[in-house]
Amino acid sequence: MKYDVIIAGAGIAGASAAYFIADKGFKVLLTDVKPFDRAGDKPCGDALGKHHLDELNLPYPQGSELEGIVKGIDIYSPYEDMKYRVLGEGFEINRVEFTKRFIKAAQDRGADYLPETQVMKPLVKDSKVMGAILWSRNKGSWEVSSRLLIDATGMSRALVRRLPADWPIRDEVRPQDTNVAYREIRKIKEPPEEPEILRIYVSKEKAPGGYWWFFPYSLKDGLVNVGLGVQGGKGYPHPKGQLYKVINERPEFRDSLVIESGGAAVPTRRPINTLVWEGIAVVGDSAYTVNPIHGGGKGSAMLSSWCLSRALEEGPSSDVWGTNDLWGTNKCYMERYGAKQAALDIFRYFLQELSDDDLEYGMRKKIIKEEDLNTVSLKGDLELTIVDKAMRLLAGLRRPSLLIRLRGVAEYMNRVKQLYMNYPDKPSELNDWVKEVKNLYNEFTAKILK
Repeated sequence: MKYDVIIAGAGIAGASAAYFIADKGFKVLLTDVKPFDRAGDKPCGDALGKHHLDELNLPYPQGSELEGIVKGIDIYSPYEDMKYRVLGEGFEINRVEFTKRFIKAAQDRGADYLPETQVMKPLVKDSKVMGAILWSRNKGSWEVSSRLLIDATGMSRALVRRLPADWPIRDEVRPQDTNVAYREIRKIKEPPEEPEILRIYVSKEKAPGGYWWFFPYSLKDGLVNVGLGVQGGKGYPHPKGQLYKVINERPEFRDSLVIESGGAAVPTRRPINTLVWEGIAVVGDSAYTVNPIHGGGKGSAMLSSWCLSRALEEGPSSDVWGTNDLWGTNKCYMERYGAKQAALDIFRYFLQELSDDDLEYGMRKKIIKEEDLNTVSLKGDLELTIVDKAMRLLAGLRRPSLLIRLRGVAEYMNRVKQLYMNYPDKPSELNDWVKEVKNLYNEFTAKILK
């Protein structure tokens, strides 16, 4: 049998891709190694911004899909003497039920779905992916042809890593550009105040290179999502042990019960250099679409899938959809999210170098105010005027080097964002563009992080 599209992985990225692409009238096969009742099951903070759903014209989670309403986030300084409140509407979701919604919607539009089925490897012929070898316990292995194969297997990138090393879509992630997290769902004795406000605690001592979080499920009495992430590749302590140090010292967790637990790694870097190549595409974590600052990735994962479906709708005509046919995916994603993501990646580099004292000082002096932080988060913009104003107001105070470095960070964030907004118009220009990106990052590292 031949499909237009085979999708490996039925998490939020893969399931939404199946829905968006089937909705365009293409013949889709969606596969996943997990059974249907565990579709999309992955430990995370479970938060999803309302604006992502609005942008993609998707209905809000409801019923069993919804665990809580979010009205904002409080960000605490390392010593918890300062707190920033960033307002914004969103949801705490049940990611399994939310993912199952997409699977059912894709099936309603004609997609085939095979749970407990593994895509073993891509079929490559004449330097193009022509399909895949599938395997299931009941059927064994068999070949399926396709015009496009989508790797939505997350950080494992189970298909892409089997491709030739010189294909640009390989673009391997460095360990230090990942975050390793552990989280638990706990039942606490006293419901938290303001259950519709999520809490993030920044501390290099407790969560080096990351943060720990306390996300109430406002619609589930006493249930909270609590977790901690650390930067990968640095030899930092295991996040579970770090989280238990936090839990054991805080009264709100006394006599609490663990309902569910687990860990996962996510990429926290700029997006992949290209989401598409000859007959294959990547979406979600496989395409490194996670926000580098807060580690959220559900909204951007769905956006990457939507951009791919949009490129297909524009009418590739070849038997196997090659790089030229799919190139619009990159332009769509980079303009809508990737450019902001790359700018936030620069900001991440800077934040991960700061000490707790630097972070505490910066928040106490409000070098970046709440409203400015919201702009940075939503758009990836750190305006030079904001930094210049802070430098004038705080002239003569200690840590002048922090302000000077922050000004440099703002300049490089803007330069990187513009570079991604000017993403190549055609594949032949990709190599030169990638060199520009690497040179800019190297320059930033040498001048600002020296």
